[in-house]
Amino acid sequence: MTTQPASYASERLPDRYIRDVTRRLPEDQRADISAELGASIADRVESMRRERPGTSLAQAEYAALVELGDPVRLAAAYSGRVAQLIGPEVYPVYVRVLRAMLWVAVPPAVTLTTLADISRGESTGALVGGAVWMALTVVVQIVFWITVVFALVERGGESRDLQGSVAAWTPDHLPDSLGESRGSLMDMAANLTWFGFLGAAIVWQQLSSPVTAGGERMPLLDPHLWSTWLPVVLVTVIVSMAFEVVRCRAGGWSRTLAAVNVVVGALFTAPLVYLAVAERLFNPAMLAAVDDDGAFSGGSSWILAFLLLLVWVWNSVEGWRKARSEQSRIPSVGAPVTNH
Repeated sequence: MTTQPASYASERLPDRYIRDVTRRLPEDQRADISAELGASIADRVESMRRERPGTSLAQAEYAALVELGDPVRLAAAYSGRVAQLIGPEVYPVYVRVLRAMLWVAVPPAVTLTTLADISRGESTGALVGGAVWMALTVVVQIVFWITVVFALVERGGESRDLQGSVAAWTPDHLPDSLGESRGSLMDMAANLTWFGFLGAAIVWQQLSSPVTAGGERMPLLDPHLWSTWLPVVLVTVIVSMAFEVVRCRAGGWSRTLAAVNVVVGALFTAPLVYLAVAERLFNPAMLAAVDDDGAFSGGSSWILAFLLLLVWVWNSVEGWRKARSEQSRIPSVGAPVTNH
């Protein structure tokens, strides 16, 4: 009795490998190359089992795929590099993420800008102009950053040979299913876009705040924080983006990644919660200009802190839940495989 590789799941490895190769090819080439590649793998598996009696089907398939190598590089050999900025494989996900981020970001940004203009007594024309300008600014930023993220992801697989000195490709790197691979990619792209937008917003509010008083723009956040806390927050944003890339490249969640997710989230949340509770987060001059009755103080700061903590707890719990879910689908090493 022999043992199977750790990643050998209910779906046969050759099927997952062929799908991972052909999904990177033009639609009109997939059927022919799929049949050709399937026949090639079957021949090699049969040859290996003749040469090495006692080799299980799972072991022979695993070894055959190791010989074929990284499916990204094999697909590149069939079709060459992607000629377009966003290739057909990730384009549907790109469109979904783009639509979702625009829907989530544009209306609140326009609403906040309009409310700020109303509080300053701007004319109707100024209100419309400000809303249009804010909508265009947010749309351009989101489209730019999402496109950059997806363009890099599209070409990231092409550069896997740069990682050869770190870890050679094995069938353990194959995605369990195409749906899960796209889901992980979509999650990473959405999170990278969100963190990139957040970092840009922190800088933007200092340079081009929508709030003005006496003809001068007033930053939303306390300018004194640039000497201490805001650089720390921006660093945690970058760390969070790096974590998203690592998690996606790892192929999913694990207990280690879930624990790191808790720590990274805490590093990002803790400074903001402290500043909110201490009422040091927002620019006092800005609050005085738009909040004459002092409504945004005391209880409002605690509510903001509570919401930040709630998001961190929810994100942490989700990480652990996904890690447990993915771990439960991984067969134990040493599980028997019946010889065929």
